[in-house]
Amino acid sequence: MATKQPFKILLACAVFAATMSPATQAQTTCPSDAICRDDLAPGKYSERGPYGYDSYSMPLFSTPGGATVYYPEDAKPPYSVMVFCPPYLTQQIGFREWGPFFASHGIVTVLMDTTTIYDQVDSRSDQQAEVLDAMKLEHTRRDSPLLGNLDLNRFGVIGWSMGGGASWINSVEYPKLRSAVTLAGHNQTSLDPDSRGRNTRIPTMIFNGALDTTILGGLGQSDGVYDSIPAGTPKAFYEVASSGHFDWGYPTQANDYVAELALAFQKAYLDGDLRWTPFIERPRFDVSEYEEEDIPN
Repeated sequence: MATKQPFKILLACAVFAATMSPATQAQTTCPSDAICRDDLAPGKYSERGPYGYDSYSMPLFSTPGGATVYYPEDAKPPYSVMVFCPPYLTQQIGFREWGPFFASHGIVTVLMDTTTIYDQVDSRSDQQAEVLDAMKLEHTRRDSPLLGNLDLNRFGVIGWSMGGGASWINSVEYPKLRSAVTLAGHNQTSLDPDSRGRNTRIPTMIFNGALDTTILGGLGQSDGVYDSIPAGTPKAFYEVASSGHFDWGYPTQANDYVAELALAFQKAYLDGDLRWTPFIERPRFDVSEYEEEDIPN
């Protein structure tokens, strides 16, 4: 009888796993329609990745204020694309390290400028949408370094402060986006109700700092969007205990967990490689608040 007990335990575990809902099961194999890279195992990464990267400026007048494209040189295409929208009063130099970070992990990252540094949230969302459109043309532009190398079904947005508010708007209004990541997002001066989260239906990762207590990114703006995103939409919210509004200029400025979570989230939902979802989890330290819903563990 004793020799049969381990078999019974294994059988019970197998039955339990088979009856788990999809929302509670992490993917163990690469989904057929995803971008998966065998030379970059799912995990927690806060430093630059294994791929070399290069960059180029978008063609003149193709974007509202100019944009720089960071792309992997030696990762196998196709590539997903994300467009980073800046904060108020800030140009690309203020967040340029995000480009090499994601590109060295296999994701094309576009750092954009707005027409002026004073443009408001709603205008920034329109301009971010224009850059997304322009990047789709890079797939077919004859002189593009990315000619034929983009997955046009895997575009996402990322933004800081007013750029975060713009990304919240585009998470609703720009067709067929795969993911949104926001850093100390601001929506209080936006007139567009889609900046509030109620109509968001794409996976969204929201970062904020507990020391960010002003209209810039505080006053519950990030919390409010997270709470408003409807049930059934994968979402996560990390409020960093030690950080304020200006701690998002590079991936590890707030702490290493931000880089790890942002990469895992974009790998899981922008690239579609759900083997990364177990690494979207509560950090061990420096947490004021952490919540997530509908993310397989």
